[in-house]
Amino acid sequence: MLDASEHLHLAIHASQNGDHHAALNYLNMALEQEPNHAGARYFRAAEHAELGLLERAHTGMTEALELEPGMDIARFQLGLLSLQLSKTDDARHAFDVLQNTTQETSLREFSGAYLALLDENTQQAIVKLTQGLSDCPNVALKADMNRVLASLSDTLPDMNGGIIAEPAVFLGAYRDTFETP
Repeated sequence: MLDASEHLHLAIHASQNGDHHAALNYLNMALEQEPNHAGARYFRAAEHAELGLLERAHTGMTEALELEPGMDIARFQLGLLSLQLSKTDDARHAFDVLQNTTQETSLREFSGAYLALLDENTQQAIVKLTQGLSDCPNVALKADMNRVLASLSDTLPDMNGGIIAEPAVFLGAYRDTFETP
């Protein structure tokens, strides 16, 4: 019989091959065996986000972080999900905690960029994104943040000082980079 970590690895493989049904089945089996497996909770939440089940994903990310508060990428994704769900206070909290606790420079800068966007400071967000991109080892996250930077760079103030385009929020495939023991 497979253990929870083995089911998680099978789920990651299934998801990378686009088989979300199998991935969710493996994750549910892992959580039946080990209900407090933070990695399985996190990855199931990422699968839910991928499938557009954003409320369920938000709940799952929150649960994963309650089990393992140091999962920085989960906290970042929780912030993004919160933005997508118009839960700006939750987003601000997630990015603020991450900015003040993570040892990963790129996530700290990206969190600062989203905090700047929440404060309507597009220029500061561009600076933070640029700084984060210079030291981002995660290829998928880097690609998503490059798209955010491009959307902000294309955003120009109109004659009245308002913004004529909204920046995009991406959840991205970097959810697949969770490392398991």
